[in-house]
Amino acid sequence: MRWPLRNQIMFPMIGVMLVTLLAVSALNANLSGRRVKLQIERQLRGVTSTLSNSNFPLTPAVRRQMSGLTGAEFVVGESPAGLISSLDRIGDLPLQTKPQPPAALRLGPTVQISGQRYFHTVVELRRRGEAPASLHIVYPERSYRDALQQAALPPLAIGAVAVLLVVAFAAAIASRVADPLGRLQRQVGRMADGNFISMPLPDRNDEVRDLSESVNRMADLLSRYEDEVRQSERLRTLGQLGGGIAHQMRNAATGSRLAIEMHQRDCRPEETCDCLAVAKRQLTLMEKQLQRFLRLGKPCAGPLRDIDLAAVVDGCLPFVAPYARHLHVALQWETPDGSFVVAGDPDALEQMFLNLVLNGIEAAAHRDAAARSIGQSDKVVITLARRDAKWIVLTVADTGPGPNDSVRPQLFEPFVSAKPDGTGLGLAVGREVAEQHGGEIRWHRRDKMTCFQVELPAVCVEKTRVEIAGR
Repeated sequence: MRWPLRNQIMFPMIGVMLVTLLAVSALNANLSGRRVKLQIERQLRGVTSTLSNSNFPLTPAVRRQMSGLTGAEFVVGESPAGLISSLDRIGDLPLQTKPQPPAALRLGPTVQISGQRYFHTVVELRRRGEAPASLHIVYPERSYRDALQQAALPPLAIGAVAVLLVVAFAAAIASRVADPLGRLQRQVGRMADGNFISMPLPDRNDEVRDLSESVNRMADLLSRYEDEVRQSERLRTLGQLGGGIAHQMRNAATGSRLAIEMHQRDCRPEETCDCLAVAKRQLTLMEKQLQRFLRLGKPCAGPLRDIDLAAVVDGCLPFVAPYARHLHVALQWETPDGSFVVAGDPDALEQMFLNLVLNGIEAAAHRDAAARSIGQSDKVVITLARRDAKWIVLTVADTGPGPNDSVRPQLFEPFVSAKPDGTGLGLAVGREVAEQHGGEIRWHRRDKMTCFQVELPAVCVEKTRVEIAGR
């Protein structure tokens, strides 16, 4: 049987507090009753002592005053014929009861007089100048019960109020603990259904908040794992469906390039033109792109070697220059001074750079007319610099409007593209290559230009030379 956590907290707490309060209230009521009885007995002993030490006559008026002060009835005498009493009727009063000393006065057993119950006790009364007599003291049981009720009801009432407060307090505590746990349970249920949205954190900084933060972290991790699984599944599907097509296209591009080379060898030098060279470079670029497509998701082939990034840029620009001229986009690049050596795979680095430059050319060429009216020309600026002694930064900046807001959060994910004819693989390949080389890629807007920066760990050339010399 299901027993909710709220009940597990509330009911035991209420039970313990209820038993405790009832026990305390009952104990207080019992002690109050004993105090009432002791107070009555102390008052009666005081009256008896006063009667013993005085010589005034015990007239009916005196006995009535004594009865009004103490609430008790006093009977003096040894036989019904000689009784001096403040009661109208004596009834079955046990007159032969042995008297006790005044100092030991206690409320005795109850007797019935005139249809009412009284506590009866007998004390020895010794007055100066008179013979000893028995003083019968009868105290109304109803007066005792009234006094007891007045003494016991306040503790019981306080206990009842305390029980209600404890019940409300226990219910509040159970709700404060169970409600956040209930929200956590619902959040975990949503995560089990595939909804990995983070839940709001509780206001109180306690263990439940820590647990909520852990659940949110787990939701974020599961969301990333889901994205990675989907990405891997897309890449696997892409490899299965497109591998054969890409292989055939690569073979066709290789055959076309070889045919152009053979045609160039057969032609006289004066008959050749730049168009054949451009076509051959474009076919070579197609081969490289298809080769990289076939290796998508795989580690870099072969061991890494020292490569000068400036040389990589110089070697790749002839492949993209005709495309830039066709779209009227200017390429700005100046070979920097110094060494920019990294450890990497040249084919992978060339593919990464080509993807970034081609994206920049297309973005700059597709600016709207309002942006061109300000006088800024369409261009792609390529720079290479050192961030410090350990890192080299390759920057490709274009004058395009930048990525759409809809694709910015997943810009480097495969198959994410806002271009009608885009595949969404260029930046994904670029990120994969950068990460395989121990670096990273990021983008930002600066001076109305979109900048993609690739940071790669630099190779210390002087140290390499020393090692080679030592060998």
